Amino acid sequence: SSDLRLYLNNRGIQDGVINSFKLGYGTFYGKRYITIPIAGEEGYKFLKLRQDPEDGDSKITYPKGAEAQLFGLYAGSTDTQILCEGELDALALISEGCFALTSTHGAGTFKEEWIDGDIKKCQKIYVCFDNDDAGRKGSLKVLKVLESVGLRNIYHITLPEEVGDGGDITDYLTKLNMS
Repeated sequence: SSDLRLYLNNRGIQDGVINSFKLGYGTFYGKRYITIPIAGEEGYKFLKLRQDPEDGDSKITYPKGAEAQLFGLYAGSTDTQILCEGELDALALISEGCFALTSTHGAGTFKEEWIDGDIKKCQKIYVCFDNDDAGRKGSLKVLKVLESVGLRNIYHITLPEEVGDGGDITDYLTKLNMS
């Protein structure tokens, strides 16, 4: 819908990114959600659901019980990767031309096996999670995992106080006009 598209645009997500990542809208479990398809190597695994912002802010998966996956753009030919906390944050960064990844299940669910491949080939990795306890703890966990496999040139980005408690990279890009 145009309201959904405007909401996503206001969160820094460009129309081209909305289209290429096939974001949509639907009713699940009796509530309205933004749908974010989560792809795996063999195709789509599940939908990440983010409640319609007019109705609340819950985030769940469909079907329930789906295992955490990486979401976003892999490094490929680039030498820089940003690990962030949340699909909409990753999409806002991708809209800015960055290569961004996130775990589909929150700050504390990054898995060591995800590092093999493109992440391991990156020359620089930036970790920027939300400005809250879960984000701080999750980013430190990810940094330890990256260091434990021998990666260097890892940078911990902390967001400025102006994003507020619980603020995220989307707040940085949109509310502080840092894009």
